[in-house]
Amino acid sequence: MPDRQIQLLMIVTGLLISIHAGCSGIGTSRWASDDPVYAEKYNDPYQGGDGKKVARMLKQSVDARHVKDRSGYYLGGAYAEDSAVGADIGMFLYQGSAVETRTSLKAIAGAGTGEVMAGLEPGIRIQTPSRLAPFVGAGTFIGGSWPGDDRRDDGFDNDFDGVVDDYDESNAQSLVTIFPEIGAHFWLNSNTRLTTSAQYHFSSEGRDDDFVFVGFSVAYLNPIFDPEADPETTD
Repeated sequence: MPDRQIQLLMIVTGLLISIHAGCSGIGTSRWASDDPVYAEKYNDPYQGGDGKKVARMLKQSVDARHVKDRSGYYLGGAYAEDSAVGADIGMFLYQGSAVETRTSLKAIAGAGTGEVMAGLEPGIRIQTPSRLAPFVGAGTFIGGSWPGDDRRDDGFDNDFDGVVDDYDESNAQSLVTIFPEIGAHFWLNSNTRLTTSAQYHFSSEGRDDDFVFVGFSVAYLNPIFDPEADPETTD
């Protein structure tokens, strides 16, 4: 990964850690008490002496297991060393509280072949069920530059089908990438999440067209509609 992108990821991750440290040290430790699942876990009075009280306060200040089996949506952007940019809007679903699957509509400009591409980006992340949640993941981008420009009269086989200037010829291109991913989430409150991550995209166009994206997104967790949902044990 280029040094500039490593530095950018470190800066953004550092900001998330700083926010976490600041938020955890100010006001109540019940940071997500407006969520019914979280509230059911921690609304009972503190039990035991000061030691148990402090231990529970520390636990509930970082506990984000209220996301278990819930869904939401997100909006994000990304930047690459070669001035490529990307933007996406998508949905995510927690499988339990530590595995997240997601799918987005994504647009990429300037990466790989240099064309403007649009397509789908499904992925998976494994993370800690905590307010500040480092994660590792993987995904794929499947898209193209359709419809492309009309190239029926340029004397070149633009679609590489063996026929020059056939009736439907254009310069439309497709792009498929697979990528590993590292990053971190931070929950501002019970339903709003900030994310920073880095993805290394292996391009179907070859290694010369591989690229790295450093991204940032804001996500919203959908409210829970079942007040009888069973929270995980607080033990």
